[in-house]
Amino acid sequence: MPQKGFTLLEMIVALGVFAVAALLSASSLLSLTDAQRKAYALQSAYDNLRFALETIAKDARTGNVFYCGADADDLPLVPTPKDCPSGGPALTYNKAPGDNASGDVVAYRVFQGRIDKFTGGALSGTLTSSDINITNLTFYVLGAPLGDDFQPRIAIVIKGTAGSGRTVSNFNLQTTISQRKV
Repeated sequence: MPQKGFTLLEMIVALGVFAVAALLSASSLLSLTDAQRKAYALQSAYDNLRFALETIAKDARTGNVFYCGADADDLPLVPTPKDCPSGGPALTYNKAPGDNASGDVVAYRVFQGRIDKFTGGALSGTLTSSDINITNLTFYVLGAPLGDDFQPRIAIVIKGTAGSGRTVSNFNLQTTISQRKV
């Protein structure tokens, strides 16, 4: 009477096919997990950068006497109008008094990969998180020294990286602000 069952060779082939299928499934799952982590890190970075840009834009729209610094430490306590069509790493301006503004001097710069905000010459906080490394922050100021009938424009360009390890992503953001003036 012939015995029914699998031979040793059939068992080894079946086990090999199962192992290959399991390996492909596991690598796909790990790849999807890495992609999800990278997307989450980038989304978190963009949310944080949007907050920082919106904070700068909201403040600058109601400011006046815009000064574009020649370097990151060029943050005068009493700014004078200064354009920089080729860009500068710091921005200082007077916050217009009234409408919830104190009339203080406000300044922004990048330091050690983060955007710092100064109010009245003192550091009032860092706008970006430690997950973000800003490699370049440039302010382009046009129309600052002109008369009262011209609205100064400020373009802000930010370049950097978000995430760490295998989930590092590069980003480039830009926005343009015009002074809110009647």
